[in-house]
Amino acid sequence: MPHAPYHIPLGSHSGLRIVSGAVLGARRVGVRLGPNLGLGGGDKMYALLFDADTGELLSFMGFPFGTVRTAAVVAIAAKHLAREDSQRLGLFGVGRNAFGILKGLLSVRPIREIYVSSRDPQRRKKFCEEGEKLLGISVHGVDNPEQAVRGMDVVLTATNSLTPIFPEEWVEAGTHVSSMGKPTELSRGLHLKANRIVVGSQEQERNYGDRSAALPLVELTAEGKLSWSRIPELGELVTGQIPGRTSRDEINIFRESQGGYGDMAFAAWLYDEAMRRGLGKQMEL
Repeated sequence: MPHAPYHIPLGSHSGLRIVSGAVLGARRVGVRLGPNLGLGGGDKMYALLFDADTGELLSFMGFPFGTVRTAAVVAIAAKHLAREDSQRLGLFGVGRNAFGILKGLLSVRPIREIYVSSRDPQRRKKFCEEGEKLLGISVHGVDNPEQAVRGMDVVLTATNSLTPIFPEEWVEAGTHVSSMGKPTELSRGLHLKANRIVVGSQEQERNYGDRSAALPLVELTAEGKLSWSRIPELGELVTGQIPGRTSRDEINIFRESQGGYGDMAFAAWLYDEAMRRGLGKQMEL
């Protein structure tokens, strides 16, 4: 059960980000909080996990929730939606979570080359140099963003752009597009061009908290050009309720919905695993 994040400004360049969520089946609710430093919020994240029935505080833990959770979700989606022989990946956005997500993708698909588009040439160059050392594959910076879309098996977008970062005409048959930035980073035209769209959570997408720009999925469904009934959730894919990629030429989109439910599911698993192993410290409140 997702909830929108809250932002408490602490200065011109930072703030406190609080994301709440619940996993009703496991009877767990909670919040994740930490500094608001852009996409994913960085590694300094903390979670408070509560029993949904009693309200008891079960755990207070620190973990890189944004990085690990996002990487896992994007990789799971690619496992079901990207072609099995995917080797070329285009990347838009070189934020703090990028390397974690790429590691996740490399664990499920045989990516051999990465093409990176970023507005800052120096930052792009540094990212590519670090990427080749860390990932052990070719990582190329491109001056023309089209080079990170055409001919790619997978295109990963993780930006704060309030306008589409590339036209849908560049996306070729067979491409898996994975979006984890603002909903506006992908064009309305690409949503209509795709053979299939999968989201992390319909509720989160339909009630996206940041209304600073247009919401393509919300607009297109309201206009009758798309239907929520034909936009499944990742959980349906993983549990086999719907099939994965259905053809080699299928263009599909996965939208990582950024809801707090994912963080709470992760926190609940960590709590249960820690209890099983006898880890952690008892706190007196």
